[in-house]
Amino acid sequence: MTAQYRLSFGRVVRSEWTKLWSLRSTWWVLGLAGLLTVALASIVGWASRQDGGDGSVRAAVENAFIGVDGLSLILGVFGVVLMTGEYGSGLIRATLTAVPRRRPVLPAKALVLVAATLPFCVVVCFASFLAHQAFAGPAGDVTLADPGVVRATFGAAAAPVGLALLGLGIGTMLRHTAGALAAYVGAVLVVPALLGPMLPDRVEDDVLPYVPTFSGQAMYAVGESQTFPWLLSPGSGALVLAGWILVFLAGGATVLQARDA
Repeated sequence: MTAQYRLSFGRVVRSEWTKLWSLRSTWWVLGLAGLLTVALASIVGWASRQDGGDGSVRAAVENAFIGVDGLSLILGVFGVVLMTGEYGSGLIRATLTAVPRRRPVLPAKALVLVAATLPFCVVVCFASFLAHQAFAGPAGDVTLADPGVVRATFGAAAAPVGLALLGLGIGTMLRHTAGALAAYVGAVLVVPALLGPMLPDRVEDDVLPYVPTFSGQAMYAVGESQTFPWLLSPGSGALVLAGWILVFLAGGATVLQARDA
């Protein structure tokens, strides 16, 4: 094989980038997800104006990023389909023929997923905060210059990207879209909702902060959350979510390497 056609990680990344952006659904999913997130922040800001609001930084951040959970769900599904879509269409055979060693495929997809979604999430989260404050009226005196706001905005942008990587790992392990989506929705929505009522009070505070959804929420909390006072600090939440990402991607890499397409 000549140097011109020698397989490299950069070429695998370029191929995955081309595949991602050649899909019309990529543009639709990201565009609609961004519009819905900013629109929800605007509506919540308008509602805060009607209610008066408390004008605190904590409340402004919580209300501005109330749509981030929905954004995380959408991007998680996006991450799942990024891999399961290839199995469903049969494209995975061409991918693994072009990359017979397989190991670069999942890291390349993960890198492309982050490169595509992180700048998008940063723009959406800053737009959400500014839109919320614009509609909040007198309750919108909090600005990006207030302590913790910029850090929370970047945290709100990073959390959905982390959950998208979890979705990619789940999709790689399960390979079937329906099953992987069910597993992701169960992990992100159902399990967090059920654990609280099911767990004894004495262990609830020791378990719930380490659920991926709640560790992601901790990344954009400012002060103590009134809804979830047991949330980890932003830094600890980021570390926990990173640990979950490594576990799921490692599981996906193992399955990708061991099983036939």
